[in-house]
Amino acid sequence: MCQQCGQHPRICVCDVCRPVPNSTPLTVIQHPREVGHSKGTVRVLRQTLTNLSVQVAERLPPDSLQPGAALLFPGPGSQPLTLQNVATISHWIVLDGTWRKASKLLHLNPELSRLPAFHFSDPPPGRYRVRRRPAEGQLSTAEAVRHLLGIVEPDLDTRPIDEAFEALVQRLIEQVPEHLRYRY
Repeated sequence: MCQQCGQHPRICVCDVCRPVPNSTPLTVIQHPREVGHSKGTVRVLRQTLTNLSVQVAERLPPDSLQPGAALLFPGPGSQPLTLQNVATISHWIVLDGTWRKASKLLHLNPELSRLPAFHFSDPPPGRYRVRRRPAEGQLSTAEAVRHLLGIVEPDLDTRPIDEAFEALVQRLIEQVPEHLRYRY
């Protein structure tokens, strides 16, 4: 196992991860069952973003959310994310887990529901071919964070996230038997 990411060397992407000096603080709240998951994309973010914290919890500790925070999560009451309507946001919260687990995190933590929530009005096509998404326009955590940073920090070079993400997808697909790869 890789000493840095804890994954098998065949699916480790540490060799392609380069730092992305984001100035926007980001917190990923990760469902406990996603920790160490070989298909998880948070490990790409951990190794590329310089201003990222990851909290592993189903229930957040009281008063753990910072003032000026906003939630990136589509749902009732969320607003389309544009550079104009997020100028006052000083910290971003992103939920990590399957869509069902992420919804559960939101349900179990009512303080998240009180945050301003945003969604992408025109998300890029999802490229995460190793997990199913319930609907078009839904992105993996790494894809969502990369797109978020492209909006809130338009001059930031986020290519290292894309490169590590693509390497992860490719290495995961290489582990699938040849006769089943057509599914991906």
